[in-house]
Amino acid sequence: MNHRFGCCSSLGLIANSTRLVLLVALAVAFNLHAAQWKIDDGANTKAPGRRVEIREDGRLIAEFIYGSGQFKPYLHVFGENEELLTNSGLGSDGKPTGQFPHHRGIFIGWKINSDLGTDDLWHMTKNCKMEVQKVKTGTSAAPAEGAANLEANILWRAAKKDDSGSDLLLTETRTLAISRPHPKETMIDATFLLNPARDISLVGDLQHSGVHFRASNEVATRAKETSYLFEPDKIVKGNDMKWVRLLFPVGDRWYTAMEMNAPSNPVEELSMRDYGRFGYFFKRKLKKAEALTLKYRFVIEQVDDPADKPNPSTDQLTNSRAHCQQLFKQFVDTLR
Repeated sequence: MNHRFGCCSSLGLIANSTRLVLLVALAVAFNLHAAQWKIDDGANTKAPGRRVEIREDGRLIAEFIYGSGQFKPYLHVFGENEELLTNSGLGSDGKPTGQFPHHRGIFIGWKINSDLGTDDLWHMTKNCKMEVQKVKTGTSAAPAEGAANLEANILWRAAKKDDSGSDLLLTETRTLAISRPHPKETMIDATFLLNPARDISLVGDLQHSGVHFRASNEVATRAKETSYLFEPDKIVKGNDMKWVRLLFPVGDRWYTAMEMNAPSNPVEELSMRDYGRFGYFFKRKLKKAEALTLKYRFVIEQVDDPADKPNPSTDQLTNSRAHCQQLFKQFVDTLR
Protein backbone atom coordinates (compact mmCIF):
# COMPACT_ATOMS: atom_id res chain seq x y z
CA MET A 1 0.00 0.00 0.00
CA ASN A 2 2.77 2.38 1.01
CA HIS A 3 4.73 1.48 -2.11
CA ARG A 4 1.83 2.13 -4.41
CA PHE A 5 1.11 5.42 -2.63
CA GLY A 6 4.74 6.44 -2.89
CA CYS A 7 4.77 5.62 -6.61
CA CYS A 8 1.67 7.70 -7.24
CA SER A 9 3.12 10.48 -5.14
CA SER A 10 6.30 10.44 -7.22
CA LEU A 11 4.30 10.49 -10.43
CA GLY A 12 2.33 13.42 -9.06
CA LEU A 13 5.53 15.28 -8.27
CA ILE A 14 6.81 14.61 -11.77
CA ALA A 15 3.53 15.80 -13.28
CA ASN A 16 3.57 18.93 -11.13
CA SER A 17 7.18 19.61 -12.09
CA THR A 18 6.31 19.16 -15.75
CA ARG A 19 3.42 21.60 -15.42
CA LEU A 20 5.70 24.08 -13.65
CA VAL A 21 8.27 23.84 -16.43
CA LEU A 22 5.54 24.40 -19.02
CA LEU A 23 4.18 27.40 -17.14
CA VAL A 24 7.66 28.92 -16.87
CA ALA A 25 8.24 28.27 -20.59
CA LEU A 26 4.94 29.92 -21.44
CA ALA A 27 5.77 32.89 -19.25
CA VAL A 28 9.18 33.25 -20.90
CA ALA A 29 7.61 32.94 -24.35
CA PHE A 30 5.02 35.57 -23.46
CA ASN A 31 7.69 37.96 -22.24
CA LEU A 32 9.72 37.38 -25.39
CA HIS A 33 6.68 38.26 -27.49
CA ALA A 34 5.22 41.01 -25.28
CA ALA A 35 4.85 44.30 -27.11
CA GLN A 36 7.80 46.66 -26.80
CA TRP A 37 6.47 50.20 -27.02
CA LYS A 38 8.59 53.18 -27.95
CA ILE A 39 7.24 56.74 -27.66
CA ASP A 40 9.11 59.72 -29.09
CA ASP A 41 8.00 63.37 -28.96
CA GLY A 42 9.79 65.42 -31.57
CA ALA A 43 9.54 67.69 -34.59
CA ASN A 44 7.10 66.66 -37.29
CA THR A 45 9.09 66.10 -40.48
CA LYS A 46 6.01 65.59 -42.68
CA ALA A 47 3.94 68.64 -41.72
CA PRO A 48 4.10 71.65 -39.38
CA GLY A 49 4.29 71.28 -35.61
CA ARG A 50 5.29 68.30 -33.53
CA ARG A 51 4.38 64.64 -33.42
CA VAL A 52 4.40 62.02 -30.68
CA GLU A 53 5.47 58.90 -32.55
CA ILE A 54 4.21 55.61 -31.10
CA ARG A 55 5.85 52.37 -32.21
CA GLU A 56 5.30 48.74 -31.25
CA ASP A 57 8.28 46.45 -31.77
CA GLY A 58 9.78 49.07 -34.09
CA ARG A 59 6.67 49.47 -36.30
CA LEU A 60 4.83 52.78 -36.52
CA ILE A 61 1.32 52.45 -35.04
CA ALA A 62 0.13 56.00 -34.35
CA GLU A 63 1.18 59.66 -34.18
CA PHE A 64 -0.30 62.43 -32.05
CA ILE A 65 0.01 65.67 -34.05
CA TYR A 66 0.07 69.10 -32.40
CA GLY A 67 1.99 72.36 -32.07
CA SER A 68 2.78 75.42 -34.15
CA GLY A 69 1.13 75.39 -37.55
CA GLN A 70 -1.55 72.91 -36.43
CA PHE A 71 -4.87 74.49 -35.44
CA LYS A 72 -6.16 71.33 -33.76
CA PRO A 73 -4.46 68.28 -32.22
CA TYR A 74 -5.38 64.87 -33.59
CA LEU A 75 -4.25 61.24 -33.79
CA HIS A 76 -2.96 59.53 -36.92
CA VAL A 77 -3.32 55.75 -37.23
CA PHE A 78 -1.14 53.57 -39.49
CA GLY A 79 -1.74 50.24 -41.23
CA GLU A 80 0.17 46.99 -41.24
CA ASN A 81 2.75 48.27 -43.72
CA GLU A 82 2.95 51.65 -41.95
CA GLU A 83 0.63 53.15 -44.56
CA LEU A 84 -1.23 56.22 -43.30
CA LEU A 85 -4.91 55.40 -42.72
CA THR A 86 -6.03 58.84 -41.56
CA ASN A 87 -6.25 62.30 -43.10
CA SER A 88 -3.62 64.95 -42.24
CA GLY A 89 -5.19 67.96 -43.98
CA LEU A 90 -1.80 69.65 -44.39
CA GLY A 91 1.17 69.11 -46.67
CA SER A 92 4.82 69.46 -45.71
CA ASP A 93 4.58 73.11 -46.79
CA GLY A 94 1.83 73.74 -44.23
CA LYS A 95 -0.82 74.34 -46.88
CA PRO A 96 -4.22 72.54 -46.77
CA THR A 97 -4.47 69.42 -48.92
CA GLY A 98 -7.28 67.16 -50.01
CA GLN A 99 -11.01 67.28 -49.44
CA PHE A 100 -12.20 68.94 -46.20
CA PRO A 101 -8.71 69.40 -44.72
CA HIS A 102 -10.09 70.46 -41.32
CA HIS A 103 -10.98 66.77 -40.77
CA ARG A 104 -7.86 65.20 -39.30
CA GLY A 105 -7.38 61.68 -37.99
CA ILE A 106 -9.22 60.94 -34.75
CA PHE A 107 -10.29 64.37 -33.56
CA ILE A 108 -12.80 66.41 -31.56
CA GLY A 109 -14.40 69.72 -32.54
CA TRP A 110 -17.47 71.79 -31.71
CA LYS A 111 -19.20 75.03 -32.45
CA ILE A 112 -19.45 76.87 -29.12
CA ASN A 113 -21.67 79.72 -27.95
CA SER A 114 -20.54 81.88 -25.01
CA ASP A 115 -20.45 85.50 -23.86
CA LEU A 116 -17.67 85.91 -26.45
CA GLY A 117 -20.02 85.03 -29.32
CA THR A 118 -20.00 81.91 -31.50
CA ASP A 119 -16.69 80.18 -32.12
CA ASP A 120 -16.29 77.44 -34.70
CA LEU A 121 -13.78 75.00 -33.22
CA TRP A 122 -14.63 72.51 -35.96
CA HIS A 123 -13.50 74.45 -39.01
CA MET A 124 -11.19 76.54 -36.77
CA THR A 125 -12.21 79.84 -38.37
CA LYS A 126 -11.65 83.45 -37.28
CA ASN A 127 -8.54 82.74 -35.22
CA CYS A 128 -10.09 80.40 -32.67
CA LYS A 129 -7.75 77.52 -31.85
CA MET A 130 -6.88 74.52 -29.71
CA GLU A 131 -3.53 75.01 -28.01
CA VAL A 132 -1.66 72.05 -26.50
CA GLN A 133 -0.01 73.14 -23.26
CA LYS A 134 1.52 69.90 -22.06
CA VAL A 135 1.95 66.30 -23.19
CA LYS A 136 2.76 63.36 -20.92
CA THR A 137 3.51 59.86 -22.19
CA GLY A 138 4.19 56.44 -20.75
CA THR A 139 3.42 52.75 -21.01
CA SER A 140 1.33 50.38 -18.93
CA ALA A 141 0.80 46.65 -18.50
CA ALA A 142 -2.95 46.98 -19.02
CA PRO A 143 -4.58 45.69 -21.08
CA ALA A 144 -2.84 42.31 -21.00
CA GLU A 145 -0.70 43.04 -24.06
CA GLY A 146 0.35 46.46 -22.75
CA ALA A 147 -0.41 49.95 -24.00
CA ALA A 148 1.21 53.23 -24.96
CA ASN A 149 -0.40 56.08 -23.04
CA LEU A 150 -0.63 59.79 -23.84
CA GLU A 151 -2.22 62.65 -21.90
CA ALA A 152 -2.50 66.14 -23.40
CA ASN A 153 -3.70 69.34 -21.73
CA ILE A 154 -5.38 71.49 -24.38
CA LEU A 155 -6.78 75.03 -24.23
CA TRP A 156 -9.75 75.84 -26.47
CA ARG A 157 -9.51 79.55 -27.26
CA ALA A 158 -12.10 81.91 -28.76
CA ALA A 159 -11.44 84.50 -31.45
CA LYS A 160 -12.29 87.35 -29.05
CA LYS A 161 -11.29 88.24 -25.48
CA ASP A 162 -13.42 89.36 -22.56
CA ASP A 163 -12.85 92.51 -20.50
CA SER A 164 -10.25 90.71 -18.39
CA GLY A 165 -8.28 89.76 -21.53
CA SER A 166 -9.19 86.07 -21.45
CA ASP A 167 -10.18 84.14 -24.57
CA LEU A 168 -10.34 80.75 -22.84
CA LEU A 169 -13.47 78.72 -23.52
CA LEU A 170 -12.52 75.44 -21.88
CA THR A 171 -9.60 73.29 -20.83
CA GLU A 172 -9.50 69.79 -22.25
CA THR A 173 -7.60 66.82 -20.87
CA ARG A 174 -7.29 64.22 -23.61
CA THR A 175 -6.16 60.73 -22.64
CA LEU A 176 -5.28 58.12 -25.26
CA ALA A 177 -4.38 54.50 -24.53
CA ILE A 178 -3.11 52.72 -27.65
CA SER A 179 -2.78 48.94 -27.70
CA ARG A 180 -2.56 45.97 -30.08
CA PRO A 181 -4.85 43.25 -28.71
CA HIS A 182 -4.44 41.06 -31.80
CA PRO A 183 -2.35 41.01 -34.97
CA LYS A 184 -3.64 43.49 -37.57
CA GLU A 185 -5.67 45.32 -34.92
CA THR A 186 -5.08 48.67 -33.19
CA MET A 187 -7.27 49.75 -30.28
CA ILE A 188 -7.48 53.33 -29.00
CA ASP A 189 -9.30 54.20 -25.79
CA ALA A 190 -9.95 57.95 -25.93
CA THR A 191 -11.20 60.07 -23.04
CA PHE A 192 -12.00 63.78 -23.44
CA LEU A 193 -12.45 65.72 -20.18
CA LEU A 194 -13.93 69.15 -21.01
CA ASN A 195 -13.76 71.74 -18.21
CA PRO A 196 -15.46 75.05 -19.18
CA ALA A 197 -13.72 78.30 -18.23
CA ARG A 198 -17.06 80.17 -18.59
CA ASP A 199 -20.69 79.31 -19.27
CA ILE A 200 -20.82 77.75 -22.74
CA SER A 201 -23.13 75.85 -25.08
CA LEU A 202 -21.87 73.06 -27.30
CA VAL A 203 -23.89 73.61 -30.48
CA GLY A 204 -23.50 72.99 -34.22
CA ASP A 205 -24.87 69.94 -36.02
CA LEU A 206 -23.97 66.31 -36.63
CA GLN A 207 -21.76 67.21 -39.63
CA HIS A 208 -19.86 70.00 -37.87
CA SER A 209 -19.39 69.02 -34.22
CA GLY A 210 -18.52 65.93 -32.20
CA VAL A 211 -15.87 63.23 -31.89
CA HIS A 212 -14.94 61.77 -35.28
CA PHE A 213 -12.65 59.56 -37.33
CA ARG A 214 -11.50 60.72 -40.77
CA ALA A 215 -9.89 58.21 -43.11
CA SER A 216 -7.03 58.98 -45.50
CA ASN A 217 -7.81 61.46 -48.27
CA GLU A 218 -7.28 58.59 -50.71
CA VAL A 219 -10.61 57.23 -49.45
CA ALA A 220 -12.35 60.41 -50.67
CA THR A 221 -11.29 59.45 -54.21
CA ARG A 222 -12.69 55.93 -53.67
CA ALA A 223 -15.88 56.86 -51.84
CA LYS A 224 -18.00 54.39 -53.84
CA GLU A 225 -15.96 51.55 -52.34
CA THR A 226 -16.79 52.37 -48.70
CA SER A 227 -19.62 50.99 -46.59
CA TYR A 228 -20.95 51.29 -43.03
CA LEU A 229 -22.43 49.12 -40.31
CA PHE A 230 -23.93 50.61 -37.14
CA GLU A 231 -25.93 49.71 -34.06
CA PRO A 232 -28.81 50.17 -33.69
CA ASP A 233 -29.26 49.46 -37.39
CA LYS A 234 -32.06 52.02 -37.68
CA ILE A 235 -30.86 55.49 -36.81
CA VAL A 236 -33.38 57.49 -34.77
CA LYS A 237 -32.37 60.90 -33.41
CA GLY A 238 -31.67 60.70 -29.72
CA ASN A 239 -31.64 56.90 -29.69
CA ASP A 240 -29.15 54.72 -27.80
CA MET A 241 -26.31 54.69 -30.33
CA LYS A 242 -23.70 52.07 -29.54
CA TRP A 243 -21.19 51.72 -32.37
CA VAL A 244 -20.42 52.49 -36.00
CA ARG A 245 -17.94 50.77 -38.34
CA LEU A 246 -16.49 51.97 -41.67
CA LEU A 247 -15.07 49.58 -44.29
CA PHE A 248 -12.57 51.34 -46.56
CA PRO A 249 -9.62 50.69 -48.88
CA VAL A 250 -6.13 52.17 -48.72
CA GLY A 251 -3.84 51.03 -51.49
CA ASP A 252 -4.52 47.33 -52.10
CA ARG A 253 -5.49 46.62 -48.48
CA TRP A 254 -8.88 46.82 -46.78
CA TYR A 255 -9.49 48.16 -43.29
CA THR A 256 -12.32 48.77 -40.87
CA ALA A 257 -12.46 51.64 -38.39
CA MET A 258 -14.97 51.32 -35.56
CA GLU A 259 -16.04 53.93 -33.00
CA MET A 260 -17.76 52.78 -29.81
CA ASN A 261 -19.85 55.16 -27.74
CA ALA A 262 -19.75 54.71 -23.94
CA PRO A 263 -23.26 54.36 -22.43
CA SER A 264 -22.51 57.33 -20.15
CA ASN A 265 -21.91 59.67 -23.11
CA PRO A 266 -24.61 62.08 -24.21
CA VAL A 267 -25.53 61.36 -27.84
CA GLU A 268 -28.17 62.63 -30.25
CA GLU A 269 -27.04 61.85 -33.78
CA LEU A 270 -24.57 59.82 -35.83
CA SER A 271 -22.79 61.27 -38.85
CA MET A 272 -21.51 59.01 -41.66
CA ARG A 273 -19.95 60.18 -44.90
CA ASP A 274 -18.86 57.90 -47.75
CA TYR A 275 -15.53 59.74 -48.06
CA GLY A 276 -14.50 58.31 -44.68
CA ARG A 277 -15.61 60.69 -41.93
CA PHE A 278 -17.93 59.56 -39.14
CA GLY A 279 -18.68 60.24 -35.49
CA TYR A 280 -21.20 61.09 -32.76
CA PHE A 281 -22.81 64.46 -31.99
CA PHE A 282 -24.88 66.10 -29.26
CA LYS A 283 -25.70 69.56 -27.92
CA ARG A 284 -25.13 70.52 -24.30
CA LYS A 285 -25.13 73.61 -22.08
CA LEU A 286 -22.31 73.66 -19.54
CA LYS A 287 -21.82 76.01 -16.62
CA LYS A 288 -18.37 77.30 -15.72
CA ALA A 289 -16.30 74.49 -14.14
CA GLU A 290 -19.07 71.94 -14.87
CA ALA A 291 -16.81 69.27 -16.33
CA LEU A 292 -18.01 66.79 -18.94
CA THR A 293 -16.25 63.47 -19.53
CA LEU A 294 -16.60 61.64 -22.85
CA LYS A 295 -15.30 58.10 -23.44
CA TYR A 296 -14.91 56.33 -26.78
CA ARG A 297 -13.07 53.30 -28.07
CA PHE A 298 -11.75 53.08 -31.63
CA VAL A 299 -10.69 49.79 -33.21
CA ILE A 300 -8.90 49.76 -36.57
CA GLU A 301 -8.38 46.37 -38.24
CA GLN A 302 -7.02 45.05 -41.51
CA VAL A 303 -9.68 42.73 -42.97
CA ASP A 304 -10.27 40.47 -45.97
CA ASP A 305 -11.26 42.05 -49.25
CA PRO A 306 -15.00 42.43 -49.80
CA ALA A 307 -16.38 39.42 -51.64
CA ASP A 308 -17.92 41.48 -54.44
CA LYS A 309 -15.98 44.73 -54.48
CA PRO A 310 -16.97 47.14 -53.18
CA ASN A 311 -19.74 45.19 -51.41
CA PRO A 312 -19.17 42.65 -48.61
CA SER A 313 -21.05 39.38 -48.89
CA THR A 314 -24.00 38.61 -46.61
CA ASP A 315 -21.78 36.27 -44.59
CA GLN A 316 -19.10 38.94 -44.23
CA LEU A 317 -21.67 41.46 -43.01
CA THR A 318 -23.18 38.97 -40.57
CA ASN A 319 -19.76 38.02 -39.20
CA SER A 320 -18.67 41.65 -38.99
CA ARG A 321 -21.80 42.65 -37.08
CA ALA A 322 -21.32 39.81 -34.61
CA HIS A 323 -17.66 40.80 -34.21
CA CYS A 324 -18.59 44.43 -33.58
CA GLN A 325 -21.20 43.42 -31.01
CA GLN A 326 -18.57 41.41 -29.16
CA LEU A 327 -16.07 44.29 -29.27
CA PHE A 328 -18.69 46.66 -27.89
CA LYS A 329 -19.53 44.26 -25.05
CA GLN A 330 -15.85 44.05 -24.15
CA PHE A 331 -15.63 47.86 -24.15
CA VAL A 332 -18.66 48.25 -21.89
CA ASP A 333 -17.31 45.61 -19.52
CA THR A 334 -14.14 47.68 -19.00
CA LEU A 335 -16.27 50.66 -17.91
CA ARG A 336 -18.00 48.85 -15.02
